[in-house]
Amino acid sequence: MGLNHTLDAYDHKILALLQDNARMSMSEVGRRIHLTSPAVSERVKRLEEANIIQGYAARVNLRAIGYSFEAFINVIVDSHDLLDAWALQRSEVLALHSTTGTHCALLRIAARSPEHLQEVIAALGKIGKTTSTIVLSSQFEDRARVPGAVDGSPVKRR
Repeated sequence: MGLNHTLDAYDHKILALLQDNARMSMSEVGRRIHLTSPAVSERVKRLEEANIIQGYAARVNLRAIGYSFEAFINVIVDSHDLLDAWALQRSEVLALHSTTGTHCALLRIAARSPEHLQEVIAALGKIGKTTSTIVLSSQFEDRARVPGAVDGSPVKRR
């Protein structure tokens, strides 16, 4: 199994349910999709081994831990290695994407204040040219990456 693993309707339903609630028990997943708990567990294990399920994580409310807003920073750098090293040292970097087009990378940043964002931009400006955008609101942050059924229809949830 690997990147060519074919997902069937049950796999899609399992993925949709676990994306919605990764703490859902295998027996509850099975109840909702009409499979036994051992059958669900075996399918989840295969999805993990195929690297389709890459891990489980908690969603953290950034405001609750002191970050007031998010920003995106486009950057042009000469060295992606230098940018990667810089980003690894900065806890406010939520994501770093290599991109095509005018800029070479896009960073998603959590900021405590406008002054904090200004400090981040100044530090990043030492290794590249930046343009930034403050996020006013976000939609679809937790959108499932795989639809619940092969036809794209949602899994019935309570």
